[in-house]
Amino acid sequence: MNLLKLSLFSLLVVAFAACKKDKDSTPTCTQADWVGTYEGSIVCDGTTETVTVTIVASGADAIVIEYETATSTTTYDPLTPTNCTITESGTDSGITYAVDASLDKDKFTIKETYTVAGATSICDLTATRK
Repeated sequence: MNLLKLSLFSLLVVAFAACKKDKDSTPTCTQADWVGTYEGSIVCDGTTETVTVTIVASGADAIVIEYETATSTTTYDPLTPTNCTITESGTDSGITYAVDASLDKDKFTIKETYTVAGATSICDLTATRK
């Protein structure tokens, strides 16, 4: 009888271990997870504005991100997420830029850093899916 109890206990331990969520695992997002409309705010160099973000699919894996405030509209050409993140950087026409975006369920965030003629501008956007 004790052997049977030990076997059942061992089986339960293995079952719980198999069901345990791995805290170190990288979240997985597909193109469809990104697609939608989000509302929130953007803070650029200390100025806060309300923002609406629209993300649409482009091709098999890429997405197009567009966000609009009362004063401007920004559109990113097709970007290909790596799971739940996007990291892009480069230099174009004397402007150095870095863009880091992420998706956490229904929360979309993006940080933009631009440097032009030695002056740096930083924008942080946080929005939730409508």
